[in-house]
Amino acid sequence: MGKVILLPEEIRNKIAAGEVIERPVSVVKELVENSIDAGAKRITVEFINGGETLISVIDDGEGMTKEDAILALNRFATSKIKTEEDLYNIKTLGFRGEALASIASVSKVEVRSKTETEDGVFIKVEGGVIQEINLWQGSKGTVIKVFDLFYNVPARRKFLKSKTTETNLIVDFVKRIAMAYPEISFQLIQDGKNKFITSGNGKLEDVVSLLFDIEIHNNLIFLQRKEGNYIIEGFISKPGKLISLKSQDYFYVNRRWVRNNIILQAIKEGYKNRLLEGYFPFSIVFLTLPYHEVDVNVHPTKREIKFEKEKEVYEFVSKAIKEALDSEDKRFFSGVKALEGKEHKNHVGIKTEKELLSLPMEFEHKSENKLSEDISEYISLKSGFRIVGQIFDNYIIVETKDRVYIIDQHAAHERIRYEELKKELSLGYLQNVEILFPLVIEVSEEEKELLNKHKDLLEKFAFSWEDFGPYHIRIIRVPYEFLKFDSKSIENLFQEIISDISEKDLSKLEDKIIKSMACHSAIRSGNILVREEMEVLINLIFERKIPLTCPHGRPYIWEISKEELERYFHRR
Repeated sequence: MGKVILLPEEIRNKIAAGEVIERPVSVVKELVENSIDAGAKRITVEFINGGETLISVIDDGEGMTKEDAILALNRFATSKIKTEEDLYNIKTLGFRGEALASIASVSKVEVRSKTETEDGVFIKVEGGVIQEINLWQGSKGTVIKVFDLFYNVPARRKFLKSKTTETNLIVDFVKRIAMAYPEISFQLIQDGKNKFITSGNGKLEDVVSLLFDIEIHNNLIFLQRKEGNYIIEGFISKPGKLISLKSQDYFYVNRRWVRNNIILQAIKEGYKNRLLEGYFPFSIVFLTLPYHEVDVNVHPTKREIKFEKEKEVYEFVSKAIKEALDSEDKRFFSGVKALEGKEHKNHVGIKTEKELLSLPMEFEHKSENKLSEDISEYISLKSGFRIVGQIFDNYIIVETKDRVYIIDQHAAHERIRYEELKKELSLGYLQNVEILFPLVIEVSEEEKELLNKHKDLLEKFAFSWEDFGPYHIRIIRVPYEFLKFDSKSIENLFQEIISDISEKDLSKLEDKIIKSMACHSAIRSGNILVREEMEVLINLIFERKIPLTCPHGRPYIWEISKEELERYFHRR
């Protein structure tokens, strides 16, 4: 083993820079955060060639004196913390005092800065070594230009991604920081062209409207909740809208953009049964909580954080998301305007609520396309709706005064059945009936063991069976609404339930079974419905104001306004 030596300052700085300055966007991040901490109201970011050739950040903050500017080029020089206790109550974006020194050690840097009362200073640095110090006759604020990033660390430059990738990372960062500070005007200039400039008027909605396309802006729900010392606000996507297989989140804790799995999982929990498995909603979430409950000193990039009270944060965020989505469901249905002057004749109203609510279970889809004999009367559609018809044997078109709705009949009825089953189970009155001819199903020894292990749970769902030889069971009782189904449908459902209980994670077993039962008991895609059946379904949707997705997270209703149609056909 070689002799242990103390590394020279130049090498130590380059190693430190490798932790803080990973790529061009790291430079932009550190410089912009310093500008914000300096109280800037206007910040201009310019870069060329993905940030390799030039990165420039100009602000109108408080500026630095000559002495402070020189000191800032040394590692661990900072005005933001003074004692160890300050590390546990960090309110600024920067605090380590490494940024400028790290940047200067791997590039050529020009610093221009001036305070309100003192002369400005110009400092030129190459590879961490000061080359020139002069007076600067500028206005209050700071201008930092970074040239030839990693010019003296060719191995680091070699590992940079394409110009497009590095450019996109910088643009994405400036977007994120602009949303965190809507009261600051941010200008972004890319390769000499103005990319965007925010107004700095303090309105987050205006920044979101500027930075994202109209589809995103029109499909967001406002989020706001306060509980004790916790505050959450921002925007989340409407149920079934703006979902993606990739995470598309903008999380901020005390206005610091972070990556945090606790927040991500809490948001997904808030969307429970409204989001397709494996998909992510669009979210811009600002969480404010006591500074001492957040550890931002976890990683050199300050991107990862730890919460002191993870459980409380998780529950607060998930509850806020669920409440916002519930409010959107109510708003959606309350905003429907009735058709005026249109009556639907020859329809006699259902006499009792019980009669109406039981109908979806009793749909029969006969080849001659007639109503079930159980439906003895016509049903009046709720005032203000007109059914246009059914298309592709799955979608129902409904017209109101200023809207058209396209409804997926299976997904909508599946959600209705899901809510009904949950309610019935909570009240403990899920009714079962004996099958006239018991159904024999083949199972493995392992599956039979699992079924017997969870027998109490399945009996709660109105299923009852008995052993029928070593590799079979005989189903003798099923939920009432499954009595009308053929034996194959019941067998398919039971096999699906067996599959559910075979999974290792049983924490969500009950909900999975409810979903399976809801899916199998709902109207199918391909079932041709007569008008009266469609009317029952539409009445239930708008009367109960159920969530706007099926239990698996797929949207079941598409709203098109009259105004949208007129715009499409260039009538306005």
